[in-house]
Amino acid sequence: MNCDDAAEFVSALCDNETIPPAAAEHIETCAVCHARLSDYIAMGVELRCAASLEASAGVPHREWAKPRTCLAAWWRKGWETMRIPRVAFAVLIAGILVLASALTAAKVRANNAGTVVLLSTVGPNGPLWDCPLSTQDAKWQACDWYGRIGSQFLAYRVRLLSREGARVQLAICTRTYSAGQDLSSFTQDADPATKVTEVWFEPGEPLKVDVPDVGGLTLTGEWMDHMPIFTSMKGQDLSPGPGELRFASPLLLKDKTVAGDLVGAVSGIFGTDNPASAVWIYLPGQGSFLLSLLPMKGAVEAHVTFSRISFKEGGHSWEFVTGAPVSRADHLWVLHQPDFKVNATGQNGGTSFIGALPLVQTASGEWIPSVRQ
Repeated sequence: MNCDDAAEFVSALCDNETIPPAAAEHIETCAVCHARLSDYIAMGVELRCAASLEASAGVPHREWAKPRTCLAAWWRKGWETMRIPRVAFAVLIAGILVLASALTAAKVRANNAGTVVLLSTVGPNGPLWDCPLSTQDAKWQACDWYGRIGSQFLAYRVRLLSREGARVQLAICTRTYSAGQDLSSFTQDADPATKVTEVWFEPGEPLKVDVPDVGGLTLTGEWMDHMPIFTSMKGQDLSPGPGELRFASPLLLKDKTVAGDLVGAVSGIFGTDNPASAVWIYLPGQGSFLLSLLPMKGAVEAHVTFSRISFKEGGHSWEFVTGAPVSRADHLWVLHQPDFKVNATGQNGGTSFIGALPLVQTASGEWIPSVRQ
């Protein structure tokens, strides 16, 4: 197989599809195809960033006429003839739809029944931070910010105290400080110089907070149905979608020692498209791993923390470390088959691979691979 023959399978990998063994072997060893795969992945990231940036911009008022286009037919045509990864095409369309509904969506997000309130603070010189606070998890009920505003240094903390319907009670703690000053008492809520203000705040309505020597701070907020994952205080949310399980360049640790590395490999399953699925990983010497949000027969439960999946099996501790957050769920299920013979499926037993495998439910309510291994 040459690069031209493998091109369509590079796109299929980005769409989380399983590809023929010959194509997988070629892509794994070919620098040109690896570069094409990286370009496709980067394309999807850039489209997501563009959609996120555009969605945050204001949309001028205008009268919307009832569309008279064949959107469904256009979508199907684009989906069937796409030469770039379909996931990138979907992100592009999603960005357009976000722009078209920005005014309505802003109002809905501010007033829905989420469990996380996302606070945004703007100071006299511009935005300071984004602070997500959980109404259910005590680990995520406070945020700190330290920095310079004008000629002053400000220590700023917001704690969530309680929730009542669509509003929350906040404790807003502020104090100015000098460069190099010890602020350990402030972080422990034991600093007598701290000004504490308790307020009721309703997302969708701005809140003004006056800070002596600094000026006014303005809080705005919106409800979310998950805890977002930011790369910075004003960053893009990297959280997986609802029901989504995704893997990017997974590294496997066995008893804290590297046991397998799938650098550059990408796979995932998406609850909106095919919920009865598992991510399938094969590593020479370690066997087959099926990972799913569904309880599989014979599987063990694994703990999920951002981009890490930890579990114990066969007298060993295991951990998958990936290049992106894995799931919104805090646990999933892992079925490890150390003696799995990959040659029986037509794959090369000496080659690692990652893909997706459908699951079917048994009479007992458990899930098993639809293709017997």
